Amino acid sequence: MQTRSAMKNLTLFALTAMLLSAFSVASPALVRGQVGFEARELAPGVLKTIPTILDVRDSFSLPMPLPGIDAQPYQPQTLPRQVTLHERSRRVVLFRDVWQYEFSFTGLRQMSQQVRLSDGRIAQDNIWYMVYRVRNLGKSLGFEQVKENPNFDRQLFELQNNKAATDKKVDFLPRFTIEGWVIPAEKRKYEKVVYRDFIDPALVKLVQQREDPGRRLLSTVEMSRAELPVIQDEAADGVWGVAIWRDVDPRIDYLSVFVSGLTNAYRIHKDANGDIDLKQKTLQLNFWRPGDTVSESDDNVDYGIPLVNDARRQVLITQRYALPGPVLRVYHESPTANRSVLIAEADGQVSLETFKSAITPTLDQGELPEPVAVAIEASGLEIPGNVGLKTLIPGQKWSMNMGEEAYTLALEPQYWEPDFGKIRFIKSLDHLWIYR
Repeated sequence: MQTRSAMKNLTLFALTAMLLSAFSVASPALVRGQVGFEARELAPGVLKTIPTILDVRDSFSLPMPLPGIDAQPYQPQTLPRQVTLHERSRRVVLFRDVWQYEFSFTGLRQMSQQVRLSDGRIAQDNIWYMVYRVRNLGKSLGFEQVKENPNFDRQLFELQNNKAATDKKVDFLPRFTIEGWVIPAEKRKYEKVVYRDFIDPALVKLVQQREDPGRRLLSTVEMSRAELPVIQDEAADGVWGVAIWRDVDPRIDYLSVFVSGLTNAYRIHKDANGDIDLKQKTLQLNFWRPGDTVSESDDNVDYGIPLVNDARRQVLITQRYALPGPVLRVYHESPTANRSVLIAEADGQVSLETFKSAITPTLDQGELPEPVAVAIEASGLEIPGNVGLKTLIPGQKWSMNMGEEAYTLALEPQYWEPDFGKIRFIKSLDHLWIYR
């Protein structure tokens, strides 16, 4: 009897354990990845990592008048004019320490799921989501490192004296946005659509159950509160999160995901009115898919930009991703630095329709186009009436003298350039860093 009772108790214990195990699959503890299974190891190539590359250009501004200083020019009696406040504040370079986190993701995916609407009703909805990982590899660029870089002007103004990311806690304040294009049924022209990520803890748990119950995924809000300590081992894991979007138009085909908060780098832009705008460095991830409403969650969202043989169609596709075009850069041929020093930039205004620039014909005629003149004046330089502008390479390169100083102007591509009436890509198009 004791043996039979023991066997019965053992059987009940085993059944209870099986039921608890089955129930735990949907329990909050397991969904958070805190108990139960370990995180699955991903197959090679599933996790796409964006290289963490620090650009020394992100650590300093182009020469510009120091904001907030309204000094009047004058000639002192016993000192050179160059030491006056007006002269010293005209062409200042602002500097800051720069840090950047590593970003990896597993793709842009969809799933059909029941969701609760604001009025309490339950509806079937198609969810877009991106599972990602962030790691703090201690990548930063400090003041002393910039000074040693041969590609940097030696005239510096130390705006901030922050410690690098390796010496202090830096918060990751993420922001995810989908921007894409759809053709409404009643129209034949593409229209742009924009979607901000959606915060819903219940959907985060559902995505975690689907992707890997053993790996905790954080929402955007939770990620902004997470600790991101410096990782010493390159093989070490980081912090995982998920960005979720709802109500995405199923007809969307050419689209990009913009991720901000991965770095504190920015560019300072000054317009013709003297107003200053800070453009934040943002990661742009490009995708494409067949845009239709049939079995939407079964469609693959491919990473990158579609490449086609038809040159005209390739141009139309390229326009959907707003790839930065050629830039007109102005360099000072500095005898002190013994090299060319970048002082100004202006949009090259190269049309994807004709592959021609709207400003280079004026330069070829020996005159400064207004956008270029505005950019030069924004750097604190005064343009004299007798600018000596000569064409070195028609449509591409020019030389200029202002007083005793020599300058070079060059139209330089960024991600694409014209190639005999077609477009030629010169960098990877699956991801790019932009300023917006």
